[in-house]
Parts: sequence; C-alpha cells; structure tokens
Amino acid sequence: MDCKDVIAQLSDYLDAEAAQDLCVSLEAHFVECSHCRVYIDTVKKTISLYRSESPLECPEQVRLRLHSMLSFEYRKK
Repeated sequence: MDCKDVIAQLSDYLDAEAAQDLCVSLEAHFVECSHCRVYIDTVKKTISLYRSESPLECPEQVRLRLHSMLSFEYRKK
C-alpha cells in the first residue's frame, strides 16, 4: 500500500466503513509513513474541531455581498 492508496481509502477508514483487512493495511502503513501519520492526524483533528463548534451566523451584509459576487461569477460563465 502506498500513500495514494491511503488517501483514496481514508474516508472509509475514518467513517469505520472499511473492511478489517484494509484497516490493518492502512494502520501498518501509518506505522511506517510519518507523512501519512501526520496527514491522518490532521484530518482527524479537523473533523473533531468541526464537530465541536456550533454554527456561526454570517452577518447579513457579508451574506449579501457573497451572494452578489457568486451570482456575478456564475453569470460570467
């Protein structure tokens, strides 16, 4: 298993939907590859932070400006 395989299978692994043999292969790769270890730790922390935060309200003026710019960009295409 190489790093590209890890990234391709990461979602299933993190969602606990990967087969047991795949989990074993991924975890063996994490032991050997510090880059993938850092990558998965970062993804896990990002998910954890996202889940722990309550939604932020977007100020009305910002929402209107964003909508206006997105509409403008969409019409350009």
